Amino acid sequence: MRTVLRKHNNRFRERLATSRVMAILRADESAWFADVGAVLYDSGIRVMEADLATPGALEAIGVMQRELGQDALIGAGGVRTVSAVDRCAAAGVDFVAATTFSPDVLWRAQECALPIVCGALTPTEIDAAWRYGPAAVKVFPIGTSGGARYLEDVRSTLPEVPLVPAGGMSLSDVDDYLAAGALAVGVGSALLGDATAGGRLDELAARATRVATIADRYA
Repeated sequence: MRTVLRKHNNRFRERLATSRVMAILRADESAWFADVGAVLYDSGIRVMEADLATPGALEAIGVMQRELGQDALIGAGGVRTVSAVDRCAAAGVDFVAATTFSPDVLWRAQECALPIVCGALTPTEIDAAWRYGPAAVKVFPIGTSGGARYLEDVRSTLPEVPLVPAGGMSLSDVDDYLAAGALAVGVGSALLGDATAGGRLDELAARATRVATIADRYA
């Protein structure tokens, strides 16, 4: 099982390192997720996380997977319980993500051979989380915790841990985080704007293209 998980984790990390951006979709409803996903994909962002706090998120993930194909990675975010991991595994998501660190959730993801990006903030939390075998660690909330300078300091202490900063990030920060050594950046509202609520998809495309262009320099 550990060998299988390592293969899944390595493959996921390679794809994330190529994309450098994980779009985080969260809204009051998931009706627009497929449309948003298509725009992100066409703009060059191929890794997306739909938060389970959004009603219908798992169903939307399935639609996005079918419409975007295997070139996209569509995962479930906000996974904080073992039962949520089970639901995600049964739905066939590509990966799971959380903003918190739970050993039980990490172990269950391993049992299901699901790549997981788990959350942590301090160097102690990040180190502890990494020992449980996640594909990467989401440093959350990065925006109020020192930004790119903080990430750089953490990386100097834990250089072997692949870090994905998220939370409170503006689009102008993306370059700084990637330059500081982030495996990828998790970007939500700053990227999506009002698109997940039926807003302007053309404006989303412009933002996504801008971010993808920045990310391409680090791929």
